[in-house]
Amino acid sequence: MTDWKKVTGTQPERPEEIDRTSSPSTVYLRKNIEQVEKEVEGADGKIQTVTEWQYDEKEMTVEEYENMALMKSVVEENTSGIVESVTQFQKDAVIDEYTQQLIEEGLI
Repeated sequence: MTDWKKVTGTQPERPEEIDRTSSPSTVYLRKNIEQVEKEVEGADGKIQTVTEWQYDEKEMTVEEYENMALMKSVVEENTSGIVESVTQFQKDAVIDEYTQQLIEEGLI
């Protein structure tokens, strides 16, 4: 997996945010995709305006991407259960602490 890098593309259509088709071994993740116009000097010496895409891109192997997608799916499916478990643990801890205070103060 690579770090995010700034990329310029000249493709006619807006690049996909998740590109699994350009390469059989690499998945390209893209964000902050924007179309910009740029002036360049042509072969004849005249200034021309060209349209380009600029975006941040990260590359990962197909295996890395599939593992990431699987982990994301598992987390999304289990988020409510995890939150409930943490909340119950916090409640139990508060009750235990309060009970201990009552014992120390001789009220129980």
